[in-house]
Amino acid sequence: MRELPRGWVQTSIGAIADLINGRAFKPSDWGARGLPIVRIQNLNRQDTSFNHFSGDVDERHLVRDGDLLFAWSGTPGTSFGAHIWRGPEAVLNQHIFNVRVDSEAINREFLRAAINHTLDQQIAKAHGGAGLRHVTKAAFEATAIALPPLAEQNRIVERLNAYEQRIAAIRSSLDEGAVAVEKGRSALLAAAYDLTLLPSKGPDSSPEKAPLVSVGDISVSIAYGSSAKSSPAGKVVVLRMGNIQRGELDWSDLVFTSDDREIERYLLKPGDVLFNRTNGSPQLVGKTAVYHGEMAAIHAGYLIRIRCDDRVLPDYLGYCLNSPAGREYCFTVRSDSAGQSNINAKKLAAFQLRCPSLEEQQAIVDIVRSGMRRLAAGEAAVTQAFKTLERLRRRIMDNALAGQLNTNDSGDEPASAQLDRLIATKQKPKIRTQTRKSGAKIMKRTVLEILQEAKAPVSAQQVAELYGIKEGAAPEEVEPFYAELRALDQDGLLIAEPVKDDTGVKLGDRLLLKAAS
Repeated sequence: MRELPRGWVQTSIGAIADLINGRAFKPSDWGARGLPIVRIQNLNRQDTSFNHFSGDVDERHLVRDGDLLFAWSGTPGTSFGAHIWRGPEAVLNQHIFNVRVDSEAINREFLRAAINHTLDQQIAKAHGGAGLRHVTKAAFEATAIALPPLAEQNRIVERLNAYEQRIAAIRSSLDEGAVAVEKGRSALLAAAYDLTLLPSKGPDSSPEKAPLVSVGDISVSIAYGSSAKSSPAGKVVVLRMGNIQRGELDWSDLVFTSDDREIERYLLKPGDVLFNRTNGSPQLVGKTAVYHGEMAAIHAGYLIRIRCDDRVLPDYLGYCLNSPAGREYCFTVRSDSAGQSNINAKKLAAFQLRCPSLEEQQAIVDIVRSGMRRLAAGEAAVTQAFKTLERLRRRIMDNALAGQLNTNDSGDEPASAQLDRLIATKQKPKIRTQTRKSGAKIMKRTVLEILQEAKAPVSAQQVAELYGIKEGAAPEEVEPFYAELRALDQDGLLIAEPVKDDTGVKLGDRLLLKAAS
């Protein structure tokens, strides 16, 4: 581990922050009015709509602009992470911590960056399975971070923001490059379908006079695939809809069969065109690829196999089906049911395309294949640039959080002094307030205010209920209540009268203020 710069200190999240978990809402609590409810999806996707709550809200669950929030449950890679809330006053949902810090010692933006820098560590020690995991409060609090002086935190945040603006600009340019590649693919396939890839040879040239045919016209057979169960290993590959990617077959995720009857019935031949007839996404139903005999294979039931006659090249047909015109046809004729889009063999057979000579089809195939190779090379370059940019971003973050940005100032107050004050402040009893919201009405009540209003002895249980403590409350929810009682007792303001039954067994206490006695 690198040695920390002068003035920095090693600490933990729990030592510098108080973690307040969100409220556990039921779907029946949601409404169209009231305060927005901040859920994990509202942090990760800004366009996600809000649920609302119009009932009573504890102040500890309120979220305000600038609060630091940490999503501690969900799917690794998508759900976890720290965010600065930039929005209206809202209510925090469960599975999110409000990470409350003293702004005179901690820059929330710096702490957000420091927390997110530990995400791999957090996820590695999270509980649960691969699909849904959660970080415990104790583990999160124990997470170590390097804390610089506050002035240095501010300088680091300023430098990181400047870097992030540059990175965002580069990323935007790369996004434009990726879009250009997709537009290039679409334009190339459109030109293949409408025959504009072929040079015109005058009014009598064959491209303009190429007959219009349907898939059914130029097919020897159109057949559905196998519905038998496949296995992780076996004699022959079973190609599924996931194996069709970008107009080609992807052989990286395979299942197999050893059923000789299935193999005999569905065995593919080089030149067979595979059409994805069912997909959960309407935009993907109808994607097509050509089998070139790469390895022995059959096709699964969600694919339709087209076997062409000698008038059409399989690759030419595949390009036409993947063209914008082919995609639009599939989107138009599909039927939707149970979250799936479907196109049957009859509708597939009705799709129409021009049928120029085999020589001209081969010229189109050669041009498209060559163009696709160049576009794939461009796409690979963009992908590599994204990876390089991400590595650069991580290196900048590593250096920033290790004090390696050359922004340190020996005149800063050491972070150890700030940390000592933070710890001393956290050890003091906290007077908790409770906020109840109903429309625009706000009411805050401490234990002192509850007893002042009572003007007569009241049971400790009643005080706790008026304070907002519910049956089954967690220890961290009850502790502020007892902290206020201890503070009143230490100040000599509290009288506790024991309540006993007829046998002398103590049942509890009645509380009142000395000023009211």
